[in-house]
Amino acid sequence: MTLIYEPKGKAREYSPLALNVYNGCDFGCNYCYTKIIKRSPLANCFAKERTSFLIKLEKELSKNIYTEQILLSFMCDPYCTTDIELCKTRGALKLLNANDCLVAVLTKSGKNCLRDIDIFKQFGKKIKVGATLTFIDEIQSKKIEPNAAPPDDRIETLKQLHKKGIKTFVSIEPVIDPEQSLELMEKTLTFTDHYKIGKMNYYEKNFPMIDWAKFLKDAVKLMRKNKKKFYIKKDLAKFDIDKKLKCCEIDHDALNIKR
Repeated sequence: MTLIYEPKGKAREYSPLALNVYNGCDFGCNYCYTKIIKRSPLANCFAKERTSFLIKLEKELSKNIYTEQILLSFMCDPYCTTDIELCKTRGALKLLNANDCLVAVLTKSGKNCLRDIDIFKQFGKKIKVGATLTFIDEIQSKKIEPNAAPPDDRIETLKQLHKKGIKTFVSIEPVIDPEQSLELMEKTLTFTDHYKIGKMNYYEKNFPMIDWAKFLKDAVKLMRKNKKKFYIKKDLAKFDIDKKLKCCEIDHDALNIKR
């Protein structure tokens, strides 16, 4: 089994390739896919070091040429609390850059990722760094994403990355409160290059019914009005009753980093 792999299902909508730096995650998000679907005991409490991770990655990169975007990470956050001590994400980024790879980084860690801004800049146009945004309300965020960075921290981090000339993106998923999701989009428009917008999956029984057709319509209107690039994930695109979404807005590879 290789470290760099092709994700399946809903995960494939984010990237053609992926790399998980750690086993498990210590952010403790209640809606975590690995917690609900995979029922992994690591999902919501621990992030464990992968045995000889950097040695294996270096060997793998020396034997293979990867021409498609590699996302860090699906099964963990690349800047989880454990990484503050182990710095395996920094090591992985150095190897990926040395091997001319195209990289996307998605995190809920906020400013923790800024310690690697020097490496981000070395990638040039071969990298983008994004944040998952779910709430404006810090109390709600703390309750549902207990160990992730506060919302304002994530937003300020995007702003700092943008100022440094690094391409930024936002993942609006899960959508737990549509009004907050729309507000997050509006609040980040001036320093976000593109958005990936989904809905709420696996966790819906915990919240009142949401009018997904209305949320889709409002999100698309906001994106188009501000001339922002965006992708609507398949589960949300099903609510495009009038079939008004453009091909580029439902092409999951359109926003990938390319040469």
